[in-house]
Amino acid sequence: MFASSTPLLRFVTDGLMASIDCYLAGTLPLHRFAWELSARVESLASLGAPSRTLTRLRWLHRTVELVHAAQSARAAEGAPGTVDAGRLTGDEENTLTVALADFRAVLATLIPNDPLDPAGAARPATVLTVVA
Repeated sequence: MFASSTPLLRFVTDGLMASIDCYLAGTLPLHRFAWELSARVESLASLGAPSRTLTRLRWLHRTVELVHAAQSARAAEGAPGTVDAGRLTGDEENTLTVALADFRAVLATLIPNDPLDPAGAARPATVLTVVA
């Protein structure tokens, strides 16, 4: 089923990439980002993505969840009005940076080389002619 679901696969992987971009741009909070990753990885599972790839994505999602849990715990323990209590530490930021780079690398293995273009297969191929 996985090979036959290429348009859906592309839709989900593009959504994952967009979620990563939004988080990095600061327009998606960490708790929502972690939820988005979970939902979209499970969508890939329902499309029949390879189990090894799913395992890698789930481990990376777990890393994001652990950083979110640490941030939430620190915010809950912080004194009222403390601005930095909910912010990520330098180590957490580094952990997320590495996890998101790995996430993109794994997703790149799932995305077909051809862009999502329904008419792409119907277009004639460009042929270069070399004149000697």
